[in-house]
Amino acid sequence: MKWAISSLSFPDVLQKKIEAAAAAGFVGVEIFHEDLIMSGVPIADMARFARELGVEIVSLQSLRDYEGAPPAQRDWNRRRAARMLDLAAAIGAGMLIVCSNTRADAIDDAGQAAADLAELADMAATRGLKIGYEALSTGRHVRRFDQAAALVARAGRPNLGLVLSVAHTVFAGAGFDELERLDPVRIFLVHLADVPDIRMDPQLLSGNFRLFPGQGDLPLADLYRRLAAMGYQGPISLEIFNEQMRGLSPAEIATDGMRAFHLLADGRAAARGALRGVAFVEIAAFDADRDRIVALLKALGFAQTHRHRSKHVGLWRRGGATVILNEQTGSLAHSYFLLHGTSVCAIAYVVDDLAGWLERLKTFRSGAISVAAEPGELDIPAIRAFDGSQLFFLDSAAKERYREVDFVEVAAAPPAGGMGAVDHFSQAVGQAEFYMAQLFYRAVLGFEKGRQVGLLDPHGAVQSRVMRSADGAVRMAINASSAANSTTQRFLGEAMGAGYQHIAFACDDVFAVAGRLDRAFVLRIPPTYYDILALRFDLDPALIERMRACDVLYDEDAGGRYFQLYTTDVNGLFLEIVQRDGYDGFGAVNAPVRMAAQTRDDEEAQTLIATFDAD
Repeated sequence: MKWAISSLSFPDVLQKKIEAAAAAGFVGVEIFHEDLIMSGVPIADMARFARELGVEIVSLQSLRDYEGAPPAQRDWNRRRAARMLDLAAAIGAGMLIVCSNTRADAIDDAGQAAADLAELADMAATRGLKIGYEALSTGRHVRRFDQAAALVARAGRPNLGLVLSVAHTVFAGAGFDELERLDPVRIFLVHLADVPDIRMDPQLLSGNFRLFPGQGDLPLADLYRRLAAMGYQGPISLEIFNEQMRGLSPAEIATDGMRAFHLLADGRAAARGALRGVAFVEIAAFDADRDRIVALLKALGFAQTHRHRSKHVGLWRRGGATVILNEQTGSLAHSYFLLHGTSVCAIAYVVDDLAGWLERLKTFRSGAISVAAEPGELDIPAIRAFDGSQLFFLDSAAKERYREVDFVEVAAAPPAGGMGAVDHFSQAVGQAEFYMAQLFYRAVLGFEKGRQVGLLDPHGAVQSRVMRSADGAVRMAINASSAANSTTQRFLGEAMGAGYQHIAFACDDVFAVAGRLDRAFVLRIPPTYYDILALRFDLDPALIERMRACDVLYDEDAGGRYFQLYTTDVNGLFLEIVQRDGYDGFGAVNAPVRMAAQTRDDEEAQTLIATFDAD
């Protein structure tokens, strides 16, 4: 199949859209005639511009409300159709898209509609063009692709074919049971989009909430395979209308689109079982917050056990957890710090078959970056994530080699004390990046999506989507919020953009950790939480009081119990200690409690600052 993308999937002017599509590797674009108006470029120049970039103009979109029009409308329809066909020919498009009539006065006469389409196809043939007929879910009489296919067959013109719209089929409440009955030769184009599993007016959903494949909840990989099995080899075009994503650049949109296609074609099988865990978390720490991070790590029982051979970088360990503090000026970590402040600037993943993994990264357009290794040091493969941080990759067969080669031991590791490795982490992203981040982790790292939930923040709502590797060894949550003063938005403001908001470490006994932890580093949980906890769970009152004394939160599921202990934050970054007793989730029910406590602390701090200013 030929991978294409519609111009309406992008922000910005048409020239930049075509350039981005070409750079990402698309072989074709569809052009909305509205984009031609805003381009300010002569039609002939635009056609030449696309040809020089090696991009085929698959179609001109779209002639609307044409077939089955009342008699008084038909003469005008013929004239405007002729003008649209002339425009399609002028820009070098091979096809004009015609959408099913949505007007309330459209005639319910299949014979007349087929005759109108046949006449239009004859007009197109004189210009060497094809007509693609697309059923809209908002159509007056034609809403499903099987109805559109029947009209195409009845019209009987070789240059008239079906445009199969996946989104409109779903919005119309139809399925794809009739797909295999179609002659693939009569399918001229497939419009592809994903959608979230939400209940909404179809017109609103269609116009504002379409997503790239892999970002929503449709089984598009199965549909893609069905089309291939049928022998369909024509263009398949991404048609994404989404106001959130229009905040991204054309290059980001095009890259996401290509990743989505690769994910459909071969990504899932290549990703399964590849990630084995997190080797280390790297924090860029250069200013006064560096001392706060060090104090927090020490309070949790971490100790610096190694220093880097050539850089101002320290390695801190406790049990199975490793944190690297990078204070090397002029490094990528330093650049990240200058933009975001003290923050997590990198995460290192352990993978099976490193060489194969690096080939996978090339497929999904994740360019390698240099980490400036000195002679005799490991050149650890790394890529830049969508938020600007680094992702390192270590082969599972030699996952400790970086420590042995690049670092010098300066102290013995502290007692494990039941502390495990990274259990999960969360990333705060802007609203426009919410779905882009999900696609990045699905395509590039092979994560699988969990359920998207809404979390109640004191100042609004936070969208959260759980992602995890195939075997659950790596787990994370992606959070976004449009509420101006939510905890997520405050973090984005403090950190100057998307970033890791929190890291959770596993432990065997959360109360043992809490007992050794200076209370100054513990996030204070509202006492009413414990007053009401007995209404949710049948717990021993003594256990509730123990949790109250330690500010530990609790949840449970069918698998078992879950205990959580949060720290205060440093530049918005906070840590968490969790104890899983068979529990599988993330404690989402407790997230509003945590956000309320953080909001309280933030507002108390702002009040204190305001008081000092007044003095």
